[in-house]
Amino acid sequence: MRPFLVSVGKGETMPRKKTDPAPAHDKRKAALYVRVSTKHQVDKDSLPMQRKKLKEYCKMYDIGEYQIFEDDGYSAKNTDRPNFQKMMDCIRKGDYTHLIVWKVDRVSRNLLDFAAMYKELKEYKVTFISLNEQFDTSTPIGGAMLKIILIFAELEREMTSERVTAIMLDRAENGLWNGAKPPLGYSVDPEKQILMPVPDEKETVKMIFDLYEKLHSCKKVARFLQQNGISPKFHREWLPESIRRTLRNTVYIGTYTYNQYEFHGNRRPESEWIIKENNHPAIISRDQFDRCNEILDRNATSRAGQNTFMCLAGN
Repeated sequence: MRPFLVSVGKGETMPRKKTDPAPAHDKRKAALYVRVSTKHQVDKDSLPMQRKKLKEYCKMYDIGEYQIFEDDGYSAKNTDRPNFQKMMDCIRKGDYTHLIVWKVDRVSRNLLDFAAMYKELKEYKVTFISLNEQFDTSTPIGGAMLKIILIFAELEREMTSERVTAIMLDRAENGLWNGAKPPLGYSVDPEKQILMPVPDEKETVKMIFDLYEKLHSCKKVARFLQQNGISPKFHREWLPESIRRTLRNTVYIGTYTYNQYEFHGNRRPESEWIIKENNHPAIISRDQFDRCNEILDRNATSRAGQNTFMCLAGN
């Protein structure tokens, strides 16, 4: 099996074999890059196997100096990996003449990321070798084949993402919690995969709703909790915004809402939301929830009116 090789400078297009005479100026040094996305990869893609194959290649083609750069547990969706970036910094300094990998997708399954890396390699006259793909990209056909492989690698990543999304939506349709940190007052039942109340946190949630009904102020509720030594679940201190989010969260009346937001935080149309009422044990009654939210709405309207008046007065 012949690995594909990119020849980026003048001279040889294939690595010199051990039987060939070595020119005096031949000071080849290789960066060997290995990666797996999880610690549960099948053996053929494991880190030890990749290291072994790359070292054997260096020995076969008389590349005496090499350094291994290893990223364990990183995805190929982009090149934001510590040791990959460290390797590229070394390449930019002129430390290596070759970059050798087991497969193209060990570098990236993103076509744009790989193209950017490949362009840099050409600029620094670094030869790129993949042991697993059997063609030579120094020819026009080989170059076209490289692009096709990358397109299909990226397509595979996108299809995997779609499958994961479909699984998550199906879980939500069945009322199962989808892996995010459970909100204050709840933990996830490891067997049923639904939210279950946590006794101490449950009492804190009830206190927040009771206090807000009396005080009508998120700031005052936060101050009361802070002064009385009641610790928040996710932050160092209680903030008015975290009180407001608690009061607005329908999870406390037993309703599970999923798929409200896109990855970047934009709100999706309500038609795409998954809403499961009576999905898990409630902590707050619907009546109290509605009362608190009516107060929130009135306060918001009042603040908006005050802001408008101040703007007009300022003019």
